[in-house]
Amino acid sequence: MPHQRRNRLAAVSCSMWREARLEVHKFGITGYKKQEQRVWEQERAIMLGAKPPKKAHMNYRTYQEKLKEKKAVKDADKEKEHKGDSLKKKKQKEQERKAKRKKSVPSIWPAGQVGKFRNGTLILQSRDIKKIKSSKVSK
Repeated sequence: MPHQRRNRLAAVSCSMWREARLEVHKFGITGYKKQEQRVWEQERAIMLGAKPPKKAHMNYRTYQEKLKEKKAVKDADKEKEHKGDSLKKKKQKEQERKAKRKKSVPSIWPAGQVGKFRNGTLILQSRDIKKIKSSKVSK
């Protein structure tokens, strides 16, 4: 019996709190204009489980125009970025060209020469020696 009584008291107090909360909410809404009151009531109904209202209908032609405007703005932004990117691309191409120029002559020539000659002496690097050791010609 005591448990049933507590449950009833809890349910009653819970419902009293809900009613009090509802009254406070209604009183708070009265400070707004009629249009705003409707919006708040709609939000409360949605919060309590009502289905939200459907989106407003838009004419298809106006919708197409709206999409075209968005696309035009997006394209304009892309063009601005593209202009800045083109300068970056030019700089990158110049750097690549410089890097290609800086690359030294390969140490193994198609004619079979290994290493580089400086002042009449053949200079071999460690990678050249590894290539010579691993080549099938020397075996």
